[in-house]
Amino acid sequence: MNQSAPFDRHSVLLALVLLCLICVICGGMGVYVLSDPGIEMSVALVRSLEHIENYYVDSVGREQLVGVARRGMIERLDRFSGYVTSDHFDEMDRQQSGRYSGIGISIVRHEDGLLIMAVREGGPAHEVGLLTGDVILAADSVSLEGLSASEASNHLRGEEGTAVTLTIYRPVPPDTLEVKVTRQDITYQHIPYAGYTPDSLVYIRLLDFDPGASDDLRAALDSLVIAPSSPPRGLILDLRGNPGGLFYEAYRTADLFLDEGTFIVGTNGRSRWHDADFRADGDDVIGGLPMAVLVDGGSASSSEIVAGALQQAGRAILVGDTTFGKGLVQGYVRFADGDGLRLTISRYFLDGEIYLNDFDSTLNEIGHGLVPDNFYRFEEYQDFPLALERSLLLQRFAMLHQEEIVAEVDEGLLDVSWVDRFGRFTEEQELDYRSETMDRVELVEYFAVEDQVSARVSRLVNEVAGLCRRSDRAAHLRFSDYILRRLGQIAYEREFSVYEAYDRIVVPQRPDIDFATRVLLDPTTN
Repeated sequence: MNQSAPFDRHSVLLALVLLCLICVICGGMGVYVLSDPGIEMSVALVRSLEHIENYYVDSVGREQLVGVARRGMIERLDRFSGYVTSDHFDEMDRQQSGRYSGIGISIVRHEDGLLIMAVREGGPAHEVGLLTGDVILAADSVSLEGLSASEASNHLRGEEGTAVTLTIYRPVPPDTLEVKVTRQDITYQHIPYAGYTPDSLVYIRLLDFDPGASDDLRAALDSLVIAPSSPPRGLILDLRGNPGGLFYEAYRTADLFLDEGTFIVGTNGRSRWHDADFRADGDDVIGGLPMAVLVDGGSASSSEIVAGALQQAGRAILVGDTTFGKGLVQGYVRFADGDGLRLTISRYFLDGEIYLNDFDSTLNEIGHGLVPDNFYRFEEYQDFPLALERSLLLQRFAMLHQEEIVAEVDEGLLDVSWVDRFGRFTEEQELDYRSETMDRVELVEYFAVEDQVSARVSRLVNEVAGLCRRSDRAAHLRFSDYILRRLGQIAYEREFSVYEAYDRIVVPQRPDIDFATRVLLDPTTN
């Protein structure tokens, strides 16, 4: 015979209490969730989306509306933050492998298109004369205005061997030009040259801070500074045009030259997880050897961490021009659908709490840059050399006379007669070069005619204009050393390799390396 279990009033009461407690908790959580401003804003956004879809006079796709809203949020951030598509993440993964197909530039968002932060030496963009600070307005006639860096860069990427025509705005001097660039398969080479100068200094050219850069630099130092029985007199680290890369690589690079405990860099963000101080944890591997760092307006981000840390520690002098000014650190987050965000998560600061960027980064995200200890005006950024590089006439002339140029370089140096030959070549090719002074003088000529100035004033204006035109035609004579060096460099690169061109032409002849050498060996040099 079955007997029913006795009625347990205590258990029932306990169950009722637990049920009431669960209801209270769930109700409280519901109130909390519904009171969350984020939920309220999300509901408002969805309602607006649905209302537009149902009642707007024209059909507008939901994806298009969401994309516009997304871009609107990103535009409130600094130019280094942005929405990253899954394709771009895939491209980043390929770049981490050490090679990619493109034109060899680093870019960030700009109100008119894309701002070039750096041009990779020896890459396609470098070969056609693109510069740091240029703004890409369009690619193959497609305007890049209003697009994110990720969206706009899709128009720059493509298969190796294909070409893209870029519309470029160059702020100084103001100019708009079209340039055709052929995409190449670019293999990362952090250090194209590491060797000795004629004055027994070590010169190392470091192009980036991508994965493996600090290891390659350490290997170069091991072979050139640490191992030799006869130590060099000093070290020149060339960071010109180096756009940066990984924060960790910058830290490891600076750590090579600083003694244990020396402050390198600190980071400061909204989250405490992003606040940290980084100090050297070893010994200076080159034992305090005198050191100079070459920098310019294209030296950015990680380059500025290294240069700034060494400068603030009194470990190295900076030679060149003021750096780019990017004291921001980016982090990535990837969503389930494959897309994600690149966000500025912190600012870094140098010893003495020196920040390169102001705190209101949405309004002033371009920092102040590092000021060099010794200023040097690089000749390749002056008007006439820029016009030559943009025209590609140096490359074409060097290719036409490659064997002859290499033979003369092997015998000594190129004779100055090559300058005259190249000058005649530029005239035959109708080189389009006009100095900024000539543009201003022609403007004065125009107003002189419009205002009907006196014959005497008109004659003076015409004489000045004539002098400027003759000066422009003779520009190749003023830059004869530059022309001879570039002809030799181009011919040697094609005949042998980039390393051989550096060793035989660039390092012995480039005036900024000579200037850094003199400053390093004689601190009284100005």
